[in-house]
Amino acid sequence: MIYFFLISVLLLLGALSAGLITRRAPKAQAVCTAAAAALCAVSLGGLLFERLSGGRAEFMHPWAFLLLIIPFAVLITHTVLRRAFSRQISYPLAHLMVEQTSLRVLFTRWVPISLYTGALILMTAALARPVKVDRTVVPPTEGVDIILLMDVSASMQKQDFYPNRFVAAQETAARFIKKRPTDRIGLVAFAKQAMLQAPLTLDHEALLEYLSTLYLGVVDPNYTAIGDALAVASNHLKDSKAKSKIVILLTDGDSNAGTIDPMLAAKAAASYGIRVYTIGTASAPQQSLYSSAQDEINEGLMLEIADATGGKFFRAKNEAELAKIYDMINELEKTQFAPSSTVNRTDFYQPLLLAALLLAGAAFILEKLFLIKVP
Repeated sequence: MIYFFLISVLLLLGALSAGLITRRAPKAQAVCTAAAAALCAVSLGGLLFERLSGGRAEFMHPWAFLLLIIPFAVLITHTVLRRAFSRQISYPLAHLMVEQTSLRVLFTRWVPISLYTGALILMTAALARPVKVDRTVVPPTEGVDIILLMDVSASMQKQDFYPNRFVAAQETAARFIKKRPTDRIGLVAFAKQAMLQAPLTLDHEALLEYLSTLYLGVVDPNYTAIGDALAVASNHLKDSKAKSKIVILLTDGDSNAGTIDPMLAAKAAASYGIRVYTIGTASAPQQSLYSSAQDEINEGLMLEIADATGGKFFRAKNEAELAKIYDMINELEKTQFAPSSTVNRTDFYQPLLLAALLLAGAAFILEKLFLIKVP
C-alpha cells in the first residue's frame, strides 16, 4: 500500500512543478493541473483496487505506475509545446478573424490523443502486473486423529432422544466434525459387526456425506459388538503419526456380540497410545414414556474402557446433554494450530493489454482515415 502512496506523491509533485514552470501560460497550467489530478486518480485507483479486493488481488510491480509520467508528457507535448516546434504563418488582418471551432475540429484534435493516452495508461497498468490472489489454509502436519464409533443397532431408534437416539447422535457428531477443520477424522459403524465407513480424512465434506447417509441396519442391527468396533478403530489408528489419537465410542447398550473382548480391545488401544472417550446415550430407567424398565447401558464397562485408555466416560440422557458432551471432548482435545497458508497468483494483465491495443488501433484508424488533419 505504501508504494501507491509514494507514487501518488511523486506524480503530484511532478505535475505541480510542471504547472509552476508554465504559470505564465494559463492554458498550459490548466492542462498540468488536470493531468496531475488524472495521474493521482489512476495511482490512487490502484490503491483502492487492492483494498476493496480484500487481499484477493494486488499489483506485483507497483513501481511501474511511475511510468504514468509518459502519457502525462505526451499530453503536455500535444497541447502546450506543439506550437513551439511548428512553423507559424502570418496573414494580414488575421487578428480580425473570429476563431470558430467545429465539433469535427474538436474531435480531430482531442479524440486520437485521448485514445493514445488511454492506451498508454492501460499499458502501464498491465506492466504493474495485476494478479488474482488465492490463499489456501494449510492444515498442520501433526494434529489429532479421531475415529468416531457410531452404534447402529436397532435400539438406537428409540425416541427418548429427539427425534430418536440415532438421529441425535448423527447431528451432534456432524457439529463436532465441523468444529475440527484441521484434524483427520474417520467413521466406524457397528452393531453385530463393525465396519469402517470412512478412513481418516481431512475432506470433511465427504465425511459429513458418509455420516448423513448412515442408517440403522447398515450391518446386522440385532446385537452390539463393542470389542470388535474398538479393534477396527485401533487397527486404523495404530500407524498414525499424529501427536494425539482418540476414539469416541457412542453406544446405547452393552456388549453382547463379537469375537474380541471389549477390555482386551481397550488395552490394545492403550498400547498404541489411543485414548477412548465413551458416551452412553440412553435416558434413565422409567424417566420417560420411551425409557426402559432397566438401565440399558453397562456404565461399569464404559468407565473401565475409558480409564484403561486415559479417556473419560460420559452419560447423555437427552440430546442437549449429548451436544454438551461433544463440546467437552472438543475442549479436552484442542489442536495447537499455527495458521499458515499457500498463496497462488494468477496474472490478469492480458485484458488490460488487449484493451490498450484496441484503443491504440482505434486511434490510428480514426487519425488516418476519418479525422484527417490538413496542414
